[in-house]
Amino acid sequence: MLKKFVSSLLAVLLLAGCSAGSAKSEVVPAFSASETALEIVKDLELTESMEELKQKNVIRMIFQGAEDVVTDCSVYRSKNSGNSDTIGVFVTRDNEAVKEYLDTYLNDIKAQTETYYPEEVFKISNAVIEEKEGVVILVIAEDIEKAKRTARIFANN
Repeated sequence: MLKKFVSSLLAVLLLAGCSAGSAKSEVVPAFSASETALEIVKDLELTESMEELKQKNVIRMIFQGAEDVVTDCSVYRSKNSGNSDTIGVFVTRDNEAVKEYLDTYLNDIKAQTETYYPEEVFKISNAVIEEKEGVVILVIAEDIEKAKRTARIFANN
């Protein structure tokens, strides 16, 4: 008799726990890397000088061809030769992996820039990387303080 009572009580508690979890689940609007990156470009007033890269080029350039690192991404780079302005928004299941790739990418472009465009090295050295669960944002811009504020705002939305 006691076994039946305990078994029934456990079953009720498990069912209650399952239903409570499903009651909490809400539909979360889809996060768009492209829309967010464009908003950052607009906020930093770089609309005229930036162009969006194709996703396959981003995967090749930043993630060395590893397609499974991000589920969505958008990168804007300066159209002007020698200008390292870059805005990147990366949706991922592994923020740490994305940040490691970004560190490698930044080191690579910094080494290239030192030779040909030394005035850009400071911007690259002070690149802003902000993150929240599942999203990493990269900003390389002239106005570093505004870049930090903007990246924080979008990372916390």
